[in-house]
Amino acid sequence: MVLLLAALPVMAQERFDLKNASRQFDVRIEVASCENKICEGMATYTLFIKGTAKRFQIFKLANTSFLLDESNKPPANRTLLYDQQSAINFGDFNFDGTEDLALCDGTKGGYGMPSYQIYLFSRQSKKFVNSTAFTRLAQQGYLGMFEVDEKRKVLQTFSKSGCCFHVTEEYTVVENRPKKVLERTEDATNFESQKVKITTLRLVKGRWRKTVRFETRREN
Repeated sequence: MVLLLAALPVMAQERFDLKNASRQFDVRIEVASCENKICEGMATYTLFIKGTAKRFQIFKLANTSFLLDESNKPPANRTLLYDQQSAINFGDFNFDGTEDLALCDGTKGGYGMPSYQIYLFSRQSKKFVNSTAFTRLAQQGYLGMFEVDEKRKVLQTFSKSGCCFHVTEEYTVVENRPKKVLERTEDATNFESQKVKITTLRLVKGRWRKTVRFETRREN
């Protein structure tokens, strides 16, 4: 007797074209495999001058991992914490007025969250150049891609230890490198207390200032 099993949607060397991820570039993403809307494995990201077939720059990654969105496309420019994050992000990460680039290189972030390689646009070389310092803010220990506060010109990272200890860090950019200026921890690990301990370290004129306050624990 032959049993007929429902075939799972499996694709190989899937290709996606994104037209709205950037103001200046169209994007092509080629990934090793996609199954049940999860794409992962070796990937090639190709940038084209907007509206043309002229290749601008090609990036090859040993791994990526992203979940297709509701239109079965790789999501772009999303940094929703604990929610769907992007395969690719464009944004002005160093606040110099030009678009920079973040490419998902797998799930090396904290708690299996996406991790990213960060490329800053170099006016001198007229291409995107990998930044070790910025990439460090989107790798192991952090919960996905950092957030960019364009108005305040700061980057925000998020991390945690278990359910009840959360850390937010803020960075400004000095000489094209991120510099930490704030660290805030929310400690609710004392389960006998109805209070959450909030400790803030803030860099003021080159010195760290510490404040501690307590808030009533929020009910879930």
